[in-house]
Amino acid sequence: MTAPTELQNAGEAAASALLAAIEQTSDELLHQHEAMVGLITHLLATALGHDEAAAAELSYAASLHDVGRSAMSGELFAKDGALTDDEIAEIRHHTTRGADLLLAAGFDPDGLAVQAARHHHERYDGSGYPQGTAGDAIPLVARLVAVADVYDALRAARPYKPAFDHAKVCRILLDGDGRCDPAHFDPAVLGAFRDNAEAIRRLWSPTGGA
Repeated sequence: MTAPTELQNAGEAAASALLAAIEQTSDELLHQHEAMVGLITHLLATALGHDEAAAAELSYAASLHDVGRSAMSGELFAKDGALTDDEIAEIRHHTTRGADLLLAAGFDPDGLAVQAARHHHERYDGSGYPQGTAGDAIPLVARLVAVADVYDALRAARPYKPAFDHAKVCRILLDGDGRCDPAHFDPAVLGAFRDNAEAIRRLWSPTGGA
């Protein structure tokens, strides 16, 4: 993916070192997740009326949303079993750690990449983290990533869960399942997901799978 304006404006040496370190991590599932969240974010942004340049900027930022995980133990994210309260708290730090890494690399404190890293686990109803921000006070890029992130995470197999098919993930996102609730997401972004669900299915399953 070509780096848009924000990377060009960052401190070139520090930003290049950070991105090289991310590429060298051995977590292939994380790389795949980041890339797919970027692609889905691009599709959703386009569906909401953003032009190609804006969608590309949002997509690039989305592809860095989990950068904080590169500084944390991969074993914690791959644990097969229930997490302790301390482990949950540690995992939640990946949002602020990601933002801090990007800031140290010269990314704009108010830019899309830092916003995506810091705020992608905020929820539209205010029940998310790290700040409990609600509604449109959550940056747009984070509201887009919130939907794309959950979709890809549910579609993919993980040590602690099986892969879910597209229809089941749509039901979870659009109707809720006890842990995930439609109120967690920006209604406009969720509507764009609903209206473009088939395109997202094809994007995720280019061979035509479920």
